[in-house]
Amino acid sequence: MVKRDELIDFIYEAIGEKLLEKAAQKDEMANGVQVLGGENVKKVALGVSLNEELLKEAVKRGSNFCIFHHGLDVGTYKSRLPLYSQKRLKLIFKNDITIMAFHYALDAQPAIGNSAVIIKKLGAKIKEPLWDEWGYIATFERPQDIHDLAHKCEKLFNHDIFVVEAGPHKVKTIGVVSGGAKPYVEHIAEMESKGVELFISGETSESVPHKMQESGINYFACGHYATEVFGVQELGKKIKSHFGNKIDVEFIDIENPI
Repeated sequence: MVKRDELIDFIYEAIGEKLLEKAAQKDEMANGVQVLGGENVKKVALGVSLNEELLKEAVKRGSNFCIFHHGLDVGTYKSRLPLYSQKRLKLIFKNDITIMAFHYALDAQPAIGNSAVIIKKLGAKIKEPLWDEWGYIATFERPQDIHDLAHKCEKLFNHDIFVVEAGPHKVKTIGVVSGGAKPYVEHIAEMESKGVELFISGETSESVPHKMQESGINYFACGHYATEVFGVQELGKKIKSHFGNKIDVEFIDIENPI
């Protein structure tokens, strides 16, 4: 068991003060504590997105401290809390759960963030930020076959990927932005200017494949959820390494095909 506030302090330190300051400026979504729960923590539950199903599972598994990439949606309509918010809040307050969420911070973190971990697992090295620092450009030591990379991504994300073959068949420079990351005109222009040969993200939309095809940039859309499981899990590893047997840490996978 550890004290809640000690755990929170460690998590902020692991994410990084400067990055959290940047997140406060760039991001409207949560990057820190949203709800304070019980003062003692035996188990930390990790998840990509806060929802009723995950909260119920966290309680079932004995956790009163949850960390998410996508945190509590506190949006209202004409000052009315929608039913989904009411259900989630009831679970949180009834079970005295602390809620932390890190949106921008777990996309942009250069060591444990989603995009950085994807790059590392694909065998590339970070070169420079991409998309106003939401992701990164990276390079391989040797050019990689585009089909081999597609197979690697399917295995890494455990998800069918949507492929647009538009650029070179041997790729050395990639851009990675986890999550939705549908490229708009300014993003495509940046990738063109920086020599990105393959862009890897989570979601796509109707107009994007043709834009990427005509821009000559290979494109993999690998799933929003699937590309954002990494950061919160890496943060969990840091928590477990620091506190050891004092605390349990578990990632709860609530399947999402999007």
